[in-house]
Amino acid sequence: MKLTNHVVLGLYSDPSAFTIEAAILETDGLDISKVFATLSRPYPHDLHEELLKYTGQNHIPPKTFNKINQLVSQFFIQVAQEIITEVAPQNLHIDFIGLSGHSAVHQPESKAHINFGDAQIIADALQIPVIHHFVKEDLNAGGVGTPLLTTFWDALCRKLEKPLAIITLGGVSRLVYLGPMGELIGFDIGAGLTLLDRWIQRRTGQEMDFNGNLGAQGTPEPRVLKKLLNMPYLLKKPPKSVQRTDFQDIAEQLEALSPADGAATLTAFIAQCIAQSQNFLPLPPTQWICIGGGIANPTLMLQLAQLLPNVKTAQQVLPYTNELNAMGFAFIASRYQQKLPITFPSTTGVLEPISGGKITYPGKS
Repeated sequence: MKLTNHVVLGLYSDPSAFTIEAAILETDGLDISKVFATLSRPYPHDLHEELLKYTGQNHIPPKTFNKINQLVSQFFIQVAQEIITEVAPQNLHIDFIGLSGHSAVHQPESKAHINFGDAQIIADALQIPVIHHFVKEDLNAGGVGTPLLTTFWDALCRKLEKPLAIITLGGVSRLVYLGPMGELIGFDIGAGLTLLDRWIQRRTGQEMDFNGNLGAQGTPEPRVLKKLLNMPYLLKKPPKSVQRTDFQDIAEQLEALSPADGAATLTAFIAQCIAQSQNFLPLPPTQWICIGGGIANPTLMLQLAQLLPNVKTAQQVLPYTNELNAMGFAFIASRYQQKLPITFPSTTGVLEPISGGKITYPGKS
């Protein structure tokens, strides 16, 4: 089958609702020929607060959902227009957009997934088709909905020695394993930075543990840490995807701790969950590549380096390093368009490989 190169705009909202990423690249769904531009923009403060308030809620009043959905859609459009303007001198024709949306509800066991970010509104505003609905299509096919970008990481790491693991240090910690014989494995490791951020916000009023300072000042509480590391989700075999209820009891386990000790305990918990994840892999990775907001936390990165061999950041080893998740959604949008599989039994648990997604054209509402 002959594959076609596409110019694709990827749009991605990080789970912690801090930024929207955008990337424009050329790809045939197997290789990335060129990256034309990338950027990220922080959510407006009020919208960030609204997303934190309602993300993960089992019931969002329709009027509230519609309001937030409109605001998120408009911010996606704003970021897209900015990057399109940036590449305007190159006279590119953007074939389509790969859209992540912002996950409001993700409950893989009940096959429920709701995104903020309306593909029709975005397609109409930009007059570009939008490919989206990746998670929902995977759930409908028997998968758990994540991870979606394993084929992107495979393309990006093609020249690196295997086996290796890519760890996303985001709102959720996520693993993608690339084996020496082309094996692809992926799963959500467990709770990530959202857990730490919420502790910091509740106990200090700050948005996050900037530079890992509070975690570095505290001492992990060993009894609490041991109890957390035996939570049922962490012992469950992949494929698996985190949902809100999996870690809902953590806050009460930490209640008696000081802000610094709580931050230290959660930082150690995130690191040790990642270390434990290799128990589910066929071979121990010889290299661990970290991406996401967590690489800016030196305390977390130091702990990972103490627990795992050869821990690197994307900036140290990958050919592209900026807005990687937005690039990933552009890449899988191209795979969808060419009917190449995106998710697999070994990544999300679908019964067979699927190129799940949905395309929305301008003016079709």
